[in-house]
Amino acid sequence: MRRYARAMTGDQMAGDLCVEAMLQEHVLKPQPTEAPLPKTRIDLFSLLDSILADPAKLPVTNLSVPAFQNLSSRSRRALFLTAVEQLDSSAVESILKIGPEELANVLKEAERDLASSLATEVLIIEDEAMIAFQLKEIIESLGHNMVARATTREEAVNQARATRPGLMLVDIQLADNSSGLDAMDEIFKFHKVPSIVITAYPERLLSGRENEPAFLIPKPFRADHVKTVISQALLTQAAS
Repeated sequence: MRRYARAMTGDQMAGDLCVEAMLQEHVLKPQPTEAPLPKTRIDLFSLLDSILADPAKLPVTNLSVPAFQNLSSRSRRALFLTAVEQLDSSAVESILKIGPEELANVLKEAERDLASSLATEVLIIEDEAMIAFQLKEIIESLGHNMVARATTREEAVNQARATRPGLMLVDIQLADNSSGLDAMDEIFKFHKVPSIVITAYPERLLSGRENEPAFLIPKPFRADHVKTVISQALLTQAAS
């Protein structure tokens, strides 16, 4: 809740004060019998959002996440709850007190406005030319640019060092029989960058290895799924 409030108010102290105000009013303060304590995470987020949605209750601050600057308050809240907190649609509808169609429209508007704010250089680590081309078309449709493509571990490390990308799309099995995960490990030593693994071998990521990717897309992939995960990865990075 503190992460959500801080991102929405643009200030650490202001966000924490919103959470404190919610807890004081709805948890710590004695409640009438007909107003039971919140029982679920969704209940707590709903109470907090009622504070964040009221401009009169918020301090005037500059948003700490620059990518949010062009988004309305409701768009920011909807996008953050779905992409960063990863709540399902019904939960977000309950928190924001809107219906399914309205949420879909809000998210579509938010993603469109967010795309230009999050535009970045992308390194594609993929040895199959056709798949690399498909990924290039997808990222360009979001306003991003493929700064380079690598097909081996060594090439990936060299390209990352030279271009310092803002996002990496990584295949596991590369042309020299090396692993894209090993390339990621090497790159992370000098450049921490949001990374999405796109692979036909998702079972290889279930070993409990260090630096397992937070974002995974199995092959064959759908373009809309790739677009959603890219936005999630960049938004999570921007809000961290």
